[in-house]
Amino acid sequence: MAWLLRHLLPARDNLVGPGQLPRIGIQRILVCRPNHRLGNTVLLTSLMGEIERHFPGAEVDVLGSGEATRGILGGFATIGELFLLDRRALRRPLASLRTLRSLSRKHYDLVIDAASGSSSGRLAAGMAKARYQVRVEGSGGDAPVHFAARPVHALRRALGEARLEPIPTLDLRLSAAERERGAAMLERVLQSAPANDAPTLAIFPNATGRKRLDATWWQTFVDELIRRAGPFRIVELVAADGQSRIGNAYPTYFTSDPRKLAAFIDAADTYVSADCGVMHLAAATRAITIGIFGATDPDRYAPFGGRNLGFRSDDGCPLAAAIRVAAHLRQSTAM
Repeated sequence: MAWLLRHLLPARDNLVGPGQLPRIGIQRILVCRPNHRLGNTVLLTSLMGEIERHFPGAEVDVLGSGEATRGILGGFATIGELFLLDRRALRRPLASLRTLRSLSRKHYDLVIDAASGSSSGRLAAGMAKARYQVRVEGSGGDAPVHFAARPVHALRRALGEARLEPIPTLDLRLSAAERERGAAMLERVLQSAPANDAPTLAIFPNATGRKRLDATWWQTFVDELIRRAGPFRIVELVAADGQSRIGNAYPTYFTSDPRKLAAFIDAADTYVSADCGVMHLAAATRAITIGIFGATDPDRYAPFGGRNLGFRSDDGCPLAAAIRVAAHLRQSTAM
């Protein structure tokens, strides 16, 4: 697909170089990030915050994938229309073409291809009728490594802005009412736990493929973490199949709504998991978010911003991981 796009899609004359994007007259913006993975959509919120900073009065349409996009971006007042591809877009070509056709009928001042190396993102950005186009791919040798920061850097480079301002943190723009409901739900879930004033630790002992850590690993990790930094009130966040990964050893919480899950995590003090989409969702809340990495690269995918931490655990030792997490929590709470 990438080869076909490079050779068959004609080059657009609207690509802007460094400093060529005007700061005025940008009212209609399209962001292309057609990826169904939860984490990749959450990473887009840094770019959304950056767009608001430069173009506060603009309306931002988004080409995404999967219904979770509505919840993740629903807190942004600048959001206009969402064009959502099916997560199996290639298996539903007619539906995908209808979505792209609807998108191609609109006219934009700016389109941002927000994913490096995405064939579908490049195709959509190339089809969009826009005066200016910004791409993450080819945005300079000084581009940051982390995937949340790269599209922000590309936009700043197009505007000719020096890299002085911090990259906006991930943020779902949870409302006060959502936070209150999340806190109330957390207390209901933990009502059967021993009553104490200990901080809450939310764990999500699930991930895809080689990133997943087994129940024995998690129990050893939690026991050592409690010994070094506890006590904690612990709650397990349950995956989409509704099954506990650690034998219901702790109170559990399940929801298919990403905003409800984020509000629940927001009410907790700390979140820990392997690299996964829920980790990025947690990083978009006020909870200290810690990601344990094995098969993937924390430089690119660590929980972004704030007091969050992502680190490698190549040896897979739960005791070593617990020591690292305990040290980070002590340092974070001392700030």
